[in-house]
Amino acid sequence: MTASTGRDFLALQLADMAPHRALLRAVECRFMSTVPLVHPALDIGCGDGHFASIAYQEPIDVGLDPMDRDLAEAADRRPDVYRDVVQGSATDLPFADESFATVVSNCVIEHIQDIDKTLSEISRVLRPGGNFATTLPSEHYPDFLLGSTVLRRIGLSRAANAYGDFFNRISFHHHVDPPEVWRQRFDRAGLTMTAHTYYFSRRAHHVFDLAHYLGLPNLVAKRTINRWVIHPVQMKPFKWWYRRYYDEPLPDQGAYQFVTCEKR
Repeated sequence: MTASTGRDFLALQLADMAPHRALLRAVECRFMSTVPLVHPALDIGCGDGHFASIAYQEPIDVGLDPMDRDLAEAADRRPDVYRDVVQGSATDLPFADESFATVVSNCVIEHIQDIDKTLSEISRVLRPGGNFATTLPSEHYPDFLLGSTVLRRIGLSRAANAYGDFFNRISFHHHVDPPEVWRQRFDRAGLTMTAHTYYFSRRAHHVFDLAHYLGLPNLVAKRTINRWVIHPVQMKPFKWWYRRYYDEPLPDQGAYQFVTCEKR
């Protein structure tokens, strides 16, 4: 696993996050926390600011998101997590050219249909030599799901493909592509891919898939009292179970990928 600040991101995520998201977000924190936040820095798709509050130990200059309710929560995190929050779309960033030295975006741009416009806008607001860092589902996302794997092993290939397609659909994934496809997209936008790393092994993705179903009580709590976790004790089994996947070596192929780019 990549180096990090030494913080236990798994415990921090499990404290108040859905079980399936907690494992994934914890691993992503380990990657994104290593990105140097050369200021001014922009977080695209900041949501409610929960991820940034755990991943970064210094405030990000601007958090951007299109959703009113999430942005209101992010605004409440000022000034510790964001110095400012702005409502807007990644396909039409409300900032002047070369406004930022760093742009980060955690598992966001795969949800945006017009990906070329999004990357063009990210490049536009970055200064020459500035860095963009993001996490994304990879081309292995649908096949590495537990449901897809089981169905394929018993000879139900069409059902396995349908299961993967279903998860992509409910996750609103418009782009689940290999690194070479992303490299070409970045290149067209004037961004040079400087690093690429797969993460989340097939076994970790199996756990992620299964946790969707085991976490149904957490979903009920979220819908009724607006909290994923009622009491810390309910997350102790997940912490024990997840630890080996949180600490696993980086796989040769993973369900997700961490990418960094530099503005030419």
